[in-house]
Amino acid sequence: EGHGTGTQPQAGDPTEVRGAASVFASSRPDDKPLIIGSIKSNLGHAEPAAGNSGLIKAVLAIENGRIPGNPTFENPSPKIDFAGWKVKASRYTIPWPTNDLRRASVNSFGYGGSNVHVVIEQAAIDHKPRHVSSYLSEDAELDFDDLEEGRPHTLVLSANDEATLRANIRALSNHLINPRVKVSLADLAYTLSDRRSAFFHRAYLTTNTTDFDDGAFVLGKKQSEKPRIGFVFSGHGAQW
Repeated sequence: EGHGTGTQPQAGDPTEVRGAASVFASSRPDDKPLIIGSIKSNLGHAEPAAGNSGLIKAVLAIENGRIPGNPTFENPSPKIDFAGWKVKASRYTIPWPTNDLRRASVNSFGYGGSNVHVVIEQAAIDHKPRHVSSYLSEDAELDFDDLEEGRPHTLVLSANDEATLRANIRALSNHLINPRVKVSLADLAYTLSDRRSAFFHRAYLTTNTTDFDDGAFVLGKKQSEKPRIGFVFSGHGAQW
């Protein structure tokens, strides 16, 4: 799945195809060329979402075993050596040409200069049962720390001033040592980071248990001077 800038008279498309062919097609037999295409021939240029469109197309192609065609592909660029580079583009939807593992690559060039290449492949077929009962007997005791042993999480706290921040840390520690309190470490980390307001003074602790000392939290350091802000203009309009 190429970026497909459509700059066939210039260097864009030939350079992209040559690069992909040198990596993925050089060892292919002549009768099994690398299938290439771009979602832009179907939807046009989605600007910042163009890369996502290509990724969605590649995922659907792998899932369904069919490669969408490029309806506007009518005049191949003379600068692209399709036979020599062992690549092929089709105007029509075609079945996936092999029964082996399906794999696709997505190329995307950002307007601001960021270049991304993602390789995705067909998920392995797993027939194992996925259901695990979540019911416990009445006399069963659930220890969340045992379930999550060895898997650390980051606890984040914040406040408007340092004194309040330290008080919040002590309050949390005292709450968790209560034997009647049973809480999942993952749920606690999520609640503190995503369901609480973020204030200027902050502290964090990376731990794999809810049994911790309040002195283990790391408090953020206050900057010695005000930050200086700089503006960078790239010159080609990306800042707009």
